[in-house]
Amino acid sequence: MSDTSVPAQDLTLDIEAPAAGGTSIARHDGQVVFVSGALPGEKVRVRTQAGPPARFLRAAVTEVIEASAHRVPDRRLDYVPGGSTDGSGAGFAAGPGAGAVPDSAGFGGMEFAHVDLAHSRTLKAEVLNDQLQRIGHIDRAAEVLPAPGETDGTDWRTRVQLAVDDEGRAGMLAPRSHAVIPVTTPPLAAGPLHDLDMTTLHVPGVRRLEFAWAGDHGALIVRGRPTAQVLDEIESWLPTSFSLLAEATGPEQSRGRGRGGRPRGRGRSHAPAPALRVIRGDRTLTETVDGRDFTVGADGFWQVHRDAAALLSSEVVRVLPADVGAITDLYCGVGLLGITAARATGAPLFGVEGVETAIAHARDNAADLESRFLALSVDRARLPDSEVIILDPPRAGAGKKATSAIIESAARTLVYVSCDPATLARDLTALTGGGFAIESLTGFDLFPLTSHLETVTVLRR
Repeated sequence: MSDTSVPAQDLTLDIEAPAAGGTSIARHDGQVVFVSGALPGEKVRVRTQAGPPARFLRAAVTEVIEASAHRVPDRRLDYVPGGSTDGSGAGFAAGPGAGAVPDSAGFGGMEFAHVDLAHSRTLKAEVLNDQLQRIGHIDRAAEVLPAPGETDGTDWRTRVQLAVDDEGRAGMLAPRSHAVIPVTTPPLAAGPLHDLDMTTLHVPGVRRLEFAWAGDHGALIVRGRPTAQVLDEIESWLPTSFSLLAEATGPEQSRGRGRGGRPRGRGRSHAPAPALRVIRGDRTLTETVDGRDFTVGADGFWQVHRDAAALLSSEVVRVLPADVGAITDLYCGVGLLGITAARATGAPLFGVEGVETAIAHARDNAADLESRFLALSVDRARLPDSEVIILDPPRAGAGKKATSAIIESAARTLVYVSCDPATLARDLTALTGGGFAIESLTGFDLFPLTSHLETVTVLRR
């Protein structure tokens, strides 16, 4: 059966409101259309996606007829060969002054590339509050605050993943596609990551390049099956301030070396990751937060924004009660939030995380504290008596088992750090139904120019 039973259409639409995922909502003959590249209040021409019949359509802007005052030239042009955001409109797919992006630069991961930065936070706040109300029946007017030290929103990523096409060119994936759009430098990258020249690198046999930077050192992980010659070329190209690691091949790969960090999207999968062999440098990076060092695997999870770790840990400490006898940190990773809270209060710490290598690093990071860490799925952990529970779950949220365990625990204060408003709203419904009350809920724009945000919710009972 064909998967294109509904043909693509060219439509003229009035954009009504922002939607989750960085799209906007319009309607055509009573059917909802999720439009990428548009802004509320605009009139646009779009091309819908062909596909099977559905309750809604997806479409992309081909021309902006009436532009929003908040539209700016698409910043993605700065990252593609021959691109420019000089305002000339040359090569743009949209109408006069609209600043929309041409198809050749339309990669994913920068859903608000065409939006004024301050206004993008307004749109994120609207989506956050809408999802809290629709999914959780929670009426709030939560703000989305700018990231610390914010400039233009383009210099914050300390972790970047680039896909590699069949010709060996590194780039970003097109939205909802496996097509790779080559880039000149990693988009939105901070510091030395921004200075990497991707145009001179051709790496056939590589599937993905994963870059990370911490302090004065970085790491590159090469995924795929490149030849020894390609790896030599990568090593020659890579600045000496970066370690270089690659997926092991052959018998070594099956032995495994522990588990990898949280996957893209911070999902729950704990399947063993392919073993990594060190070609140059070390397996770990050292992150420093408030004068304290944290060891994290080169492939491990760490907050992506250059200032996120410091901001989120300080927010957790700020809302702790005056007297804390014990702290439990769920989905603790390498221990950032729980360790910072335990050091601030002197309370003993219990941490749970499903990634074994992260727990090993957490134990080392908390060597000066009274602490205990368990490498186990949070859903299976038995929670000790603690006045405070901190949780920073993956995008899938905590879920029914974890929220039930929290409700049945002795905790009086709960600090929930979330990167997904929908699963946050679902979990908050369960937690408030179990006796917790929301004291505060604040959004932070720790993923500027993307559709994502981080929230910190404080609950008490």
